[in-house]
Amino acid sequence: MKRLYPGRQVVSLSGDGDFLMNGQEFATQVQYGLPIVNVVVDNASYGSIRLFQEREFPGRVVATDLKNPDFAAYARAFGGFGATVERTADFAEAFRAASASGLPAIVHVKVDVECMSPGATLSQVREAAMASR
Repeated sequence: MKRLYPGRQVVSLSGDGDFLMNGQEFATQVQYGLPIVNVVVDNASYGSIRLFQEREFPGRVVATDLKNPDFAAYARAFGGFGATVERTADFAEAFRAASASGLPAIVHVKVDVECMSPGATLSQVREAAMASR
C-alpha cells in the first residue's frame, strides 16, 4: 500500500504472535525504503488461541506463552527505527517519533497478558467459562 500511495501514512497493527509469524516483512520494508509504522502489541502470548482455550477449556492452557525478542532492537538491527512503550502515557510520543523518523519503524508496546480483548480480561473470560459449566 505504501508503494502505491507514498504520500499516505501506513500503519500496521499486529500482536506479538502475528508479528513473529510475519516479521520478515519488516526486512522488505527496509529493502524498499517504506516508512511504515508497525505497532506490535506484546502480551507474550498467542492471544486468540489462549482466549479460545480459556473459553472452551478454562484453566487448561497449553503452548500459548511466548518468549519474545526486543522488537525495537529488531527494527534497529535492520536499520529501521525502534521504540519500546511500557506505559500508555508514552505511546503518543513513541508513535510521533516513529512517524517522523522517515524509516520503517516498530513501536513495541508491552502489555499484560490479561489484556486480551477490549471487553474482558483473560481472567474474566476464564471465570465466565467456568461459571457456565
